[in-house]
Amino acid sequence: STHRQLSMKSAVLLMAAVAVARGSSFMFSKQLLDTMEPLNLLGVRSLLAFAVLMVFFSKRVVKAVKEDPGNLRAGALLGFTYFIVMVLELNGLRYTTTATASFIENSAVVLVPIAEAILLRRAPSGKTMLCCALGLAGVGFIAAKGFSSGVGIGELLCIAVAFVYTAAIIQTDREAKRHDAFVVGILYVGFMGVFGMAGSFIAETPHLPQTVSQWGMMLMLAVVCSSFGFAMQPVAQRTISSETAGLMTAINPLTTAVLGALILHEPFGI
Repeated sequence: STHRQLSMKSAVLLMAAVAVARGSSFMFSKQLLDTMEPLNLLGVRSLLAFAVLMVFFSKRVVKAVKEDPGNLRAGALLGFTYFIVMVLELNGLRYTTTATASFIENSAVVLVPIAEAILLRRAPSGKTMLCCALGLAGVGFIAAKGFSSGVGIGELLCIAVAFVYTAAIIQTDREAKRHDAFVVGILYVGFMGVFGMAGSFIAETPHLPQTVSQWGMMLMLAVVCSSFGFAMQPVAQRTISSETAGLMTAINPLTTAVLGALILHEPFGI
């Protein structure tokens, strides 16, 4: 199915699954940040994910890059944008709760259609804005308990994430429609890993996870949240609009809140 454009229904379902995968990553990242620094965590996670993907799809990636070098360029550009997203996200998670970070970051649900309206010089439809407003209100109620401590450095970093993530969604929309979306997805995961490890060697003291529990969380981040959650987003966005993709991010904080209640026993509240 990665070789052809998906149907609208399949693409929406795939984007929803991507949002669930991304939502689950907050919980694992928050716990790993107790023992690993942000760039180190991002680098190991992304390079492991890239290695897993290349085991199965290396021939396709090499062939696609030879036929269209633009795939490599698109992967590098998206990799850099998502690298910035993840650096801000992971640093924000060090200072605030998972629910708060996920909610603020996914205010992209409203920012994407506004940004597209500016870029394309056309007003978003009333239906789109109503859906976005309802989605933002819903995740706001879910995450409201996380704002009891006020707005600090963590919240400010997550606000920055929201704007960069909005740019990433729109950039993914453009690149996925010009090139092999699946190959671009694999490549940008690899570039994220390269940027992350390079930054870690410069600014941190990189190391691998130390315990079985840490490795378990890292493998979940690599296989589920990155190999699937990041690499498949361009495949979904090849079919759906960036506004629809932005709206689907409302599932992200819902997933974070539900997993926090079920696994970390965080109070869900009314």
